[in-house]
Amino acid sequence: MRKSRYTEEQITNAIKDSENGKKVKLICDELGISEATFYSWKKKYSGLSSEEGRKIKELEEQLHNLARELNALNSDKEMLQGVLKNFFTTNDKRQAVNYLQDTYEIGTRRSCRLMDISRSVYHYPQGTTPGNGNR
Repeated sequence: MRKSRYTEEQITNAIKDSENGKKVKLICDELGISEATFYSWKKKYSGLSSEEGRKIKELEEQLHNLARELNALNSDKEMLQGVLKNFFTTNDKRQAVNYLQDTYEIGTRRSCRLMDISRSVYHYPQGTTPGNGNR
């Protein structure tokens, strides 16, 4: 998120000036902004003190950082699952699921999802192949 050139105090003061009867065009000319920018500020910060505006900006920045982190983690997960899909056998994945369950005390559903293996394949008896009647 791009950092604003204007402080929260400047934004709230501009809004207060307009509420006190000062012309919007004059306020915009003083700050060097468009009227559209002023009205978007008014929509967002109307009725807030500068402290509340600062808190909102901090929370928005934190949210932006968390979203960026989440996207990176999702990307990492997809890459690792691609490696699992192409370089590990089903038995290797079963062993990894067992390891996750024992080490991190998580359930079958979550550990199978992490290892990109379906629960039915995980529970399927080893050494048998579907369709040959060895059940």
